[in-house]
Amino acid sequence: MLPAHLLTLIALQTAPATRVDWPAFIARHDLVWSRLPSGWGESAFIGNGRLGATIDVRDSALGWTINRTDVVHDQSRYPIGRVVLKTAGAVQGGDARLTLWDAEASGTLTTDRGAVRWRSFTASRPSAIVIVLEGTGGESGVTLDWSAAEARPPRKVYRKDPFAPEDLHPPPIVTRAPHEITSVQSFIGGGAHAESIRRVSVVPPLRNAERGTGGEAFYVSIGQGSTGREALAEARAATREAALLGTRRLESDHRTWWHAYYPESFLTFPDARLEAYYWIQIYKLGSAMRADGPILDLNGPWFNATPWPGIWWNLNIQLTYSPLFRANRLDLAESLFRNLDRHRQALIDNVPERLRADAAAIGRSSGPDLVRPVDLATAQSDAAREMGDLPWTLYYYWLDYRFQMDERILRERVYPLLKRAIGNYLAYVERGEDGRWHLPPTESPELATVPDANYDLALLTWGLETLIASAGHLRVDEPLLPRWRDVLANLTPFPTDSAGLMVGRGRPWKESHRHYSHLLAVYPLHLITPDRPEQRSLIETSLRTWERDAALFRGYSFTGGAAMHALLGEGDTALSRLNRYLDAPRYMQPNTFYAEAGPVIETPLSAATSIQDMFLQDWGGALRVFPAVPAAWTDAAFDRLRTEGAFVVSAVRHDGRTAWVRIESLAGQPCRLVVPDWESAVVRAHMGPVPNVSQGPGGDYVIDLHKGASVVLAPDATTPLAEVRPVTLSPAAANQWPALKERE
Repeated sequence: MLPAHLLTLIALQTAPATRVDWPAFIARHDLVWSRLPSGWGESAFIGNGRLGATIDVRDSALGWTINRTDVVHDQSRYPIGRVVLKTAGAVQGGDARLTLWDAEASGTLTTDRGAVRWRSFTASRPSAIVIVLEGTGGESGVTLDWSAAEARPPRKVYRKDPFAPEDLHPPPIVTRAPHEITSVQSFIGGGAHAESIRRVSVVPPLRNAERGTGGEAFYVSIGQGSTGREALAEARAATREAALLGTRRLESDHRTWWHAYYPESFLTFPDARLEAYYWIQIYKLGSAMRADGPILDLNGPWFNATPWPGIWWNLNIQLTYSPLFRANRLDLAESLFRNLDRHRQALIDNVPERLRADAAAIGRSSGPDLVRPVDLATAQSDAAREMGDLPWTLYYYWLDYRFQMDERILRERVYPLLKRAIGNYLAYVERGEDGRWHLPPTESPELATVPDANYDLALLTWGLETLIASAGHLRVDEPLLPRWRDVLANLTPFPTDSAGLMVGRGRPWKESHRHYSHLLAVYPLHLITPDRPEQRSLIETSLRTWERDAALFRGYSFTGGAAMHALLGEGDTALSRLNRYLDAPRYMQPNTFYAEAGPVIETPLSAATSIQDMFLQDWGGALRVFPAVPAAWTDAAFDRLRTEGAFVVSAVRHDGRTAWVRIESLAGQPCRLVVPDWESAVVRAHMGPVPNVSQGPGGDYVIDLHKGASVVLAPDATTPLAEVRPVTLSPAAANQWPALKERE
């Protein structure tokens, strides 16, 4: 018999390889315009997690509408302005491409005097938008100009409300010089933002763009501060540093980050439109979030006219961050969680003074300072009765811990804040005549204010279970444990009737509605799961009731419905829901942006989460591989998707069957695997000690996998293991976005 270390080496030699030509694969998802994009919903978009631009034609001129996510006044985002291409002739046409692999937009604009070639990306350090221009013919003198936006509260502008005196901010001070344009916008009451557009002549032509040079280079940045002078100093420092570094160095650093970003996980399947949509959302996440950046609100760095110029906490922020965990991009989620930590005192101050020793909360919406008080005892509106916004957000903070299993995150960050969020519920629970604990009337978001709202009961249940388990894991001497256990053991059951889950006690489901807040126990909390027949029946009944009239749905209703059908293993239905979402031109924009009354960034990102749920799920303590793949997707693959328990999972589906699964354990947690189309499994490769694999009575596989070890399982011992490769698509199927055809 061979020594164990040689057995391991032999096994590793037979492990399946991952072969992805990343530039070629991502290129098939590039956004390609045969004409210049027109308006925000068609625009090319670039960003670095804080600063960004949408690039499009407005008023017969190509321009960069710029914004910065953390430039906020009076808890509101504001429009900033537009960098405009100045041409000698009248614009006649052009084209554009958003190259996802390099995170760079480029194109050609033609006029009756000549042509302009351009390219643009957003560098991170220094934070500056780079624009390189080359004019030919009569456009050899092409340049840029600045058009400042009027500083008025966007919510009042949208609603056409009258402005108060404090809303009438002075016009910006714009200064133009041969090599720089500056703009300073001061706000009444303090605070300012400023812009610097710095010009540097670059001799080599733009056709050598791959070497990072060409034409005239412009560096654009936005600064902010308590005064205009302070804001302008920040903006000018960024453009000055960018000019010193030059386009070649900035481009090199920019591409280094992006070329490391994409391969953190891989997903491919034979649906060209949806696969492209998924990868554009991955690009969007990298453009709109960075670990050290601001919380991604509803606009991100691509501001557009909106009634929602802030952070919304009753679904939007949760869906926005939901795809990061499975996609193995946890560092981006720090943009939310570090800010929760940084503003913990604001969350405490959001509750009444009498509760601040034990509670924390946040109301429906806020600015980046997280100030939005909640007091159920004095609430005069439905928004003031939303109790679940912080607990729901903390579910994703909990996932951040569970996907890493870093005990410091749990002990120092998640546990203390979750304890306070649930403490806010416990301040209001009441013992009923039935001996059960009940909640007073609270707001089930966008549905109704009702006692024992299923939304809040689900979050309270999840929170108590999580706190009790965490206290045990951390071995803390927690004086609240008896209270938590009592409330959990005696909490009133979820209100139900013949139509499934009700909104709350005494409030049956009346008509379809876009928000699935009453179904939170099903998704995403997984307190009600389909592995128990009676619970599966409840889920199915509740879904049928909720989806009765989908005409009242919005985009996120379809993405949430897709995720719930994926939970049931109904891949074809999940795909149908996603296609109905993509086919809704009223809301879906050609470039994958999404708007209802205004931009709402979370819906496209939640679609990425729903796609992930078709490939990999981890509820109930088990990893479920290809649990809801549509029948038509006979070939598919994913690589390095992450799960709870800190597992990194890869798998290939071939000819309609799961060919193999690879699991790497980062933390040595208990591992159970469910592969719906397998009757048995064998170890085909492993790293580390030979894992013990046993099959349970339900068909799941219990795998003894040590920390740092990995294993490859397959349904038999002889079939060659297919490599992880992109699913083959016809060339005609490439570049499905922007979806302009039906609008031209």
